Amino acid sequence: MPTEDPAPDVLLDESQWRLRMAERLGAHLDPQRFGVTALYVIGSTKHGTAGPGSDIDLMALFEGTPRQREDLMLWLDGWSRCLDEVNRLRTGHSCGGLLDVHLVTPEDVARRTSYTVKIGSATDPAHPIRMKA
Repeated sequence: MPTEDPAPDVLLDESQWRLRMAERLGAHLDPQRFGVTALYVIGSTKHGTAGPGSDIDLMALFEGTPRQREDLMLWLDGWSRCLDEVNRLRTGHSCGGLLDVHLVTPEDVARRTSYTVKIGSATDPAHPIRMKA
């Protein structure tokens, strides 16, 4: 039996709604199918400063094959376009896709390159998102 959401999506502000959508995306993301070992939210959604025109910045730790990467990006593109349409209906803003996805590798994490410095950061940590079990 499905559980009820604590608050209807229409009552959430833009950052809360975006974080909730990232959590729902994560709940449907099959790590084995797509080669993703961790998923994080960064940027304005994580900081609680997102507005109606803001995207959702996701960082995914990817350890899969080239085929898994291609499948993952297609799957995320579908989510991105769908979320953009829901955002347009909620706010009137559309940008052609609501997700800004940053794929990083274990090598990136080891070298602390790019967005990976946010993983475990003391000052601006990435917000982990649970994935499908």
